[in-house]
Amino acid sequence: MEGVQRSGRWGVAPLVFAVIAILALARSTVIMIYLGFTHFHEVNPVSVPLSYYAFVEGGEQLFFSAAVALAVGTLAVLAGLARSGVRMAGRPTVLLAVWALCLVLAAVFPADDGPRILTFAGWVHQFAGAGILALLSFAGVAAGVRLAEKPEWAPVVSTVRTLSIAAAVLAAAYVCSRLDDVVPGIYGPVDVGGVLQRMVLGFHVAVVAALAVQLVRVSWPAVWRRAAVTPPPAAPTVVPRS
Repeated sequence: MEGVQRSGRWGVAPLVFAVIAILALARSTVIMIYLGFTHFHEVNPVSVPLSYYAFVEGGEQLFFSAAVALAVGTLAVLAGLARSGVRMAGRPTVLLAVWALCLVLAAVFPADDGPRILTFAGWVHQFAGAGILALLSFAGVAAGVRLAEKPEWAPVVSTVRTLSIAAAVLAAAYVCSRLDDVVPGIYGPVDVGGVLQRMVLGFHVAVVAALAVQLVRVSWPAVWRRAAVTPPPAAPTVVPRS
């Protein structure tokens, strides 16, 4: 009975973190889809990176809000995994935390509006962008090793690994597409860098979402077990007057 109560107690916090993560991911996704449709003509989603939404009217604040929401969702998942008993200390935690930091830095420091990097903010944005492209894939693979240690996380291990590897492949393709900035016309008239970047970020969001959804599935039964074993409060004792 004591073990069940302990499991239930720890199950409440992971569930709260999972819900926060799902809401944050939903907010970020909706904002980015809205920006894509609203500013389709100003920022071509096939060829222009996401960060250029910061240069259109009304886009800077929304872009910043989407990046922060995604960072919050990632950190909430990380906290929920740790509270649910998954051994996340070390490489998975560092990689996920730094990836979330890179999201915020890329939003705070805008890219230079051109192929050449000329400002300090532009350099910070480029380094943060490189971290965004690479770190979550490594974090997903590292987290998959830790998740495999827990039987209740087995259903999501292959999903996290597959999505992480797919994101890494797309990220490499995106980096190759940017060679056109150094050697113009190397790939011909078609520039697909924008859509590749969006696909990478889409797979990143899918990794975090898969972890958040499984965190709900793992922690929800523990909450119900806690409710089942917790006795109702005793009724107050009424002392009759003499």
